[in-house]
Amino acid sequence: MIATLDYVKDKFEEFNNMCFEGKLKPLPFKLSSARSFLGQVRFRRDKNPDGTWYFSDFIFIVSNKMDMEEREIEDTILHEMIHYYILSNQMQDTSPHGEIFIRMMKDINYRFNRNITVIHKTTKEEHDKDTEVRQHIICVTRMRTNQRGITAVTKSRLFQLWEEIPKIPNLAEHHWYVTTDPYFNRFPRATSVKIYPIPVDDLEAHLKGAKELVRVGNSIKVKK
Repeated sequence: MIATLDYVKDKFEEFNNMCFEGKLKPLPFKLSSARSFLGQVRFRRDKNPDGTWYFSDFIFIVSNKMDMEEREIEDTILHEMIHYYILSNQMQDTSPHGEIFIRMMKDINYRFNRNITVIHKTTKEEHDKDTEVRQHIICVTRMRTNQRGITAVTKSRLFQLWEEIPKIPNLAEHHWYVTTDPYFNRFPRATSVKIYPIPVDDLEAHLKGAKELVRVGNSIKVKK
C-alpha cells in the first residue's frame, strides 16, 4: 500500500480521537518522495529564556515512496503523532526518542495492540520493490580479509571521499563506478566514509552494466 494525503488525514483524525483524546490540533499535511524516512514532523525550534525549547510551525509528513502493509503505515502515523503530541505540548524530552516518547509508545502499543517502534528496519522485500532507475556513484572495496563492501556517495562529497577511502586501514583495493542498477537504491548515500558489506555474488551480478570511473586532474570521468 502507498500512503495518500487523504488516507494520512483520515488516520490522523481517527487516531487522535482513539489514542490522544482528540487533543492534537490540526496541522498541515504533506507527502514526501524521500526514501530516507517513512514519516516526519517538521517544526521550528526557538530557545526560551530559561534554556528550554519552544516548538512551533509544525508540518506532518509521510513518505509515499515505500510500498508497505497498511498496519505498518498506521504505526508510522502513530509514531509521528507521538512526536507531535510531545512537541506541541512543549514537553522537554531527553532526546528525540527519549523517556517521554518511549513511555507513550509503550502505552499506546499496550492499550491498542499496536507495534510502534523507534526505528524502521527496511526489509529485503521493501528493497526489492524499489525499482526506480536513478544514477549512483559507488566505491567498491575489498579488504585484506577479502570482505567486499560498497559506499554509495553523494556528489557533493565525491572528491572528499575519493581521497579518504584509500586511507582506510587494511584496504586491499578499491574501484569507483557509476551505475543505474536499482539494486543500489538500497544503500544510503554517504557523506563520510561508511562501507556496507555486500555478498560477492550480488556485487558481481549488479556491476555488469556499471562503468568504471577514473580521476583526471580535477575531473572524474568514465574510464575509456
